[in-house]
Amino acid sequence: MKTRFNFSKKHRFYLVIILLIFMALCVISLFFPLPESLNYDEGYHYESGVEILRGTAAKRGDDDIYHRNIMPASALHPLVDQTIQNIFPISKYLNLENKFFGRFATIIISVILAIYVFIWSKQLYGVLAGFLALILYILDPNIIGHSRIITQDLFGAASIFIAVYYFWSLLKFGGKKNLFLSIFTFGVAQICRLTAVYLVPIYIILGLGFYHRTIIQAIQTQNIPVIQRVIKRSIFYILALILSTILIINIGYSFERSGTQLQNYQFLSHSFKQLQTYPVLKSLSIPIPAAYLQALDFGKYKQETGFGSGMPYLLGQLGFIVDPVQGFKIKGFSQYFLIAFLYKVPIATQIFIWLGFISLFLWRKQLNFWQNEAFLIIPTVLYFILMSFNTAQIGIRYILMIFPFLFVFASRIVTGWPAYKRAYRILIIVLTFYLLISNLSYFPHYISYFNELVIDRKMSYQVLVDSNLDWGQNKNYLQDYLQKHPNALFIRYDGDNKLNLVIENQKVAPSQVSLDNPINLLVIEANQLIGITTDSNHFYWLRSSRQPIDHLAYSYLIFKISSQDAANIFGKN
Repeated sequence: MKTRFNFSKKHRFYLVIILLIFMALCVISLFFPLPESLNYDEGYHYESGVEILRGTAAKRGDDDIYHRNIMPASALHPLVDQTIQNIFPISKYLNLENKFFGRFATIIISVILAIYVFIWSKQLYGVLAGFLALILYILDPNIIGHSRIITQDLFGAASIFIAVYYFWSLLKFGGKKNLFLSIFTFGVAQICRLTAVYLVPIYIILGLGFYHRTIIQAIQTQNIPVIQRVIKRSIFYILALILSTILIINIGYSFERSGTQLQNYQFLSHSFKQLQTYPVLKSLSIPIPAAYLQALDFGKYKQETGFGSGMPYLLGQLGFIVDPVQGFKIKGFSQYFLIAFLYKVPIATQIFIWLGFISLFLWRKQLNFWQNEAFLIIPTVLYFILMSFNTAQIGIRYILMIFPFLFVFASRIVTGWPAYKRAYRILIIVLTFYLLISNLSYFPHYISYFNELVIDRKMSYQVLVDSNLDWGQNKNYLQDYLQKHPNALFIRYDGDNKLNLVIENQKVAPSQVSLDNPINLLVIEANQLIGITTDSNHFYWLRSSRQPIDHLAYSYLIFKISSQDAANIFGKN
């Protein structure tokens, strides 16, 4: 049996309409009411894509440690950006930030992922389930938020999900087409996001689970031909996977410094440095580009130390310890992503997922778990656990890859729709509308979305910050607000712990501020208030004694201050 994508014209029409709604949400939320500014990371990822196109990723990594995480998929951003500007010259006169249209590359990939979410759910549970999974995808604020920015997170989610889908198709249906696509998509995933390397243990677990009955029966009956056939097929697949992946990675990096000996690398992580101590490995020529190995090393280094990330923060606590030997050390929270999921994923979606697990339990005797549901649950659980032990805990985006699997899994709840009781069907419809309302209530600020467990939205910073809330994406809203409110002061500390003040969009030194025109509103970034990007003591006086009276695009907090507070800030007391 072969994988089939065909469905009726009516269903194809519905699919197109839903995808157009999704694209509209992505694009409109980028432009209205104000253009969303590039966040702190987008410029880096765009420049990484440029280096890939030049074939100089490893050289850039040598010169700048922050560019040791360059992935070939990032090349899509400058390619799409330049294509749009060439096809639509008017785009150059829209007064948008440079690189802005590179975001459309992510939107394109997200649409492709949405299609695969529909296809897999439809194959498993029927066409109605396919549309439910698709709706969960297109209305998820986290998906929309990360579908419109220049980063690797959505690329990673798409490539991992599609790779697992084709691995399932290969095991389930066989065929040369699925064999090729399984091998190809695994390789492509490796040049989209470093976390795709965890597909190796996932494939092993899923493969053994899928064939466990056949393997056990063959061993018990001593059926040597079957055992030999399984071993031969496995060896062929593994070798083809390894060789194809090496080739895809080399092509992605233009073969730059492929074959470099291990001893010639300047590794950062303890784990990779340890590899260089073994004589048998030191002189080994690695048949992959230097930039890819640098990226793996850098990823491990970040995991070990949290380097390059803001300090983890959860429920009012900063993640660090003071070690007697090593001194200050970043330390993550084991429950970080559990809490992030609880607060950042729409409540309706969470209910759908729980209903899916209830359905799984009730129908457990009729299931072929290792042939179907395991391919959704195993990647979800494994990635969730692995990310929970990661030191770099700066946003729910780090577990974005589990979302498509959960959407497909949750869609199983409508498998027997015609036979369901009226009350149950009404519940599903009501939850779907609740999801829509919750989504639109945050339009267009999807990055900063929190569900209704946060009753007072200006207090979201007490739960999570960083790229969950404040990623520098709302600078245009800040400028507009300061222009309209001359009595407002924007305050922040830069990387050198130097105090910066902005009044009416003009930077001023504290000594130059006149108190003749009273300043009674203080605007501050959520990240700065908490202290994940600066000394947490700077604004302790503010967060410990006052609460914001309002928010600006959720990521900026507005406090009412007295003339004495202003004098203290300006050093005029």
